[in-house]
Amino acid sequence: MKTSLLTAALISTVITLTFAQLPAAYAGTLSLPAYSADSFQLAEAKGSFVLVATKPGCPVCSKQIPVIESTLQLPEFANLTVLQYNQVTEKALNKRFGVTGQSTIIVYRDGVEVSRTRGLTEADAIKTELMKAL
Repeated sequence: MKTSLLTAALISTVITLTFAQLPAAYAGTLSLPAYSADSFQLAEAKGSFVLVATKPGCPVCSKQIPVIESTLQLPEFANLTVLQYNQVTEKALNKRFGVTGQSTIIVYRDGVEVSRTRGLTEADAIKTELMKAL
């Protein structure tokens, strides 16, 4: 009985410490250019761009964003505008763009939405999505 209580207490402590540190661990990985009304207006004027909806602490987002950043280093994406917004603080954008979950990638080409995906983390799949804007 003593052992099982001690084990339960240890597990509870580990879980609490792990989840308490998740937002800080993921905060630094979400570093695409942030959405703003001005940046979105410029992107719309260009016609082709990508909007990425993320959430701090999202494990999929923490994998997805570095892959997007890496993909954007390829020459074919040199002129592609990618904007990221935080779903927690920008709830009006969720409604405006019809986003219902984090790690959503919305691709616009010539001013029209051509693709919407959620949960992509594989480099080839993300590259395929970004190519749709070109």
